[in-house]
Formats: sequence, C-alpha cells, structure tokens
Amino acid sequence: MSYKFLAIPCCILFFALISCGGNNEDQKNQESIESVDSSVTTNSDLSSNDREVSYTLPSALQIAYVFKKSGAMFIPNLLNNKAKASHYNTSNFKRGANFGIYSSDLAYCLFNKKYQESKEYLKACKDMGSFLGLNQAFESENLTQRFDKNIASEDSVIKIVSNIQLKTDVMFEQNKQNYIPVIAFAGAWTESMYIAFEVYSKNKNKKVLISLMEQLILSRTIIKALKVYEEKDAEIPALITAIEKINSEFNNIASVKSAMEKDEEMDFSVMPVTDSELKPIAESIKSLRASIVD
Repeated sequence: MSYKFLAIPCCILFFALISCGGNNEDQKNQESIESVDSSVTTNSDLSSNDREVSYTLPSALQIAYVFKKSGAMFIPNLLNNKAKASHYNTSNFKRGANFGIYSSDLAYCLFNKKYQESKEYLKACKDMGSFLGLNQAFESENLTQRFDKNIASEDSVIKIVSNIQLKTDVMFEQNKQNYIPVIAFAGAWTESMYIAFEVYSKNKNKKVLISLMEQLILSRTIIKALKVYEEKDAEIPALITAIEKINSEFNNIASVKSAMEKDEEMDFSVMPVTDSELKPIAESIKSLRASIVD
C-alpha cells in the first residue's frame, strides 16, 4: 500500500474562499502548484498484500485552489484559536489532527491575502510541529524567515510552505510515523469542510456548494487511508467512525444515491441538493471538528 502525498501540505489543505476568475494570478498559482508536485510513499511497515493497493490523497494545495475559485467571504471567527496550540500537546493523535486544523486555517488566511494572520497561523503550525519533533523542518534553510520576507508574494509563499511539508513528510517516514500525516490530513479536511459549510450557510453561494460536494467525496479515500493505520493509534477508530457517518449522510442525499445506483458520474452543478439533506452532514462535521479542537 502506498500513499501519494502531493507536495503541498496539510499546511495548505484549506481552501481560499476568494473571488474566482481565470486571470493571470490564477494561472500563476496553478503553475506553482504543478511545479512542486512530488510524492512520498508510506509502505515501510505494511504487508506485501497491502502494498498492492494504492490510495491517493490529493495535494492540500490542489484542494485549496479548488475552493479559491468558488468565491466567498472571509470570516475570521471561524478559525481555531491559535493560542490553544499547547493545549493539544497531549498525544500524537491530538498533535497531528490539530496540526492539520491549523494548516487549514493558515491556507484560509493566506489565499484570502490576510498576511498578518497567515504569519500567526504559520507560527501555530510551527508550534504544533515542534510537539511532533518537526523543528528541523521549520528551521532549516531559514524557511520561516523567508516566509515573512515573501508573505505578499503568493506563489513564493506557496513554494516555501511546500518545502516545509516535504521535509515534514520525510521526517515522519524516517521516524516510522507514517500514520501521523494521514491523521493531519483528516484534521485539515475536517476544518476545510467546517468552514465551507459555515460560509455556505451565510450566503448560499452555489459555487461553494458545488466544491463542498466534490470535496465530500474525499471522505471515502480518507476512511480507507485511516484504516491502514487503524492499529497505530487508539484514537483512530473513533475518527474513522465519525468520517464514516459523514460519508453515509453524503450517500443518503437523494441525487447522490440515485447517481450511485445508476453508476452515473456525479455532476454537482446540476444535481439537486436541499438544505435539509445538508444539515446532518454539517452537524456531523461540526461535531467532529469540536472533538478535535476542544
């Protein structure tokens, strides 16, 4: 079993909910995403049968870029309290999941051009990383100083944060902690879904809803990824159960259920979804997020 972690991290899993458009900046960002694409496989402690299956988790930045083009308001009070980082220094599960949470918040700020907030959430990520033994990844090559210097250059910052994540992935692999990036990805995905649902509830932006539905499909892959490491941490089974509930609620949406039964491709730009169908998913996401950040 191998997992492909495309270069840009849990550190940018979140989406940038800013104005969409096919301008030069969008093209430049897309080129930056593609230019740092890489992979890290995590199969050192799995059986030969497991290695025959591959679950691919997308680049965190790729997800962020999808939401960037959706368009929505920036709501700062949705972010997790950056001062709570030390509160999560209780277990590798808590450290990893909240590393993902803060990574999502960092990307939300970054792509919305909230530069001071971005610096503050990079520090929160660095603090969480230090609890996971990742000081070297953040301190090597003056990466954090370069982040400060280039904060107003989005494509430069993307590459800098990408380098940090590449180093953290390598360090996790060297330390035989391949399960932690999967936990972090689940945390970052949860935060991105939480903020997206909250944003959608306020302005009913159809493009945000379409992106939300598309990213909810990732729940299936995250479940499979977590199950590989189910025995590595006592808290992983509960996380799997929570995401399975979200996936089940997603599958119960009438248009989704119909498409699955007919084996049809899902086109959320035309598939009807009601607020009553979204409500249980939003509540489950909120509950999962609360269990991680509380």
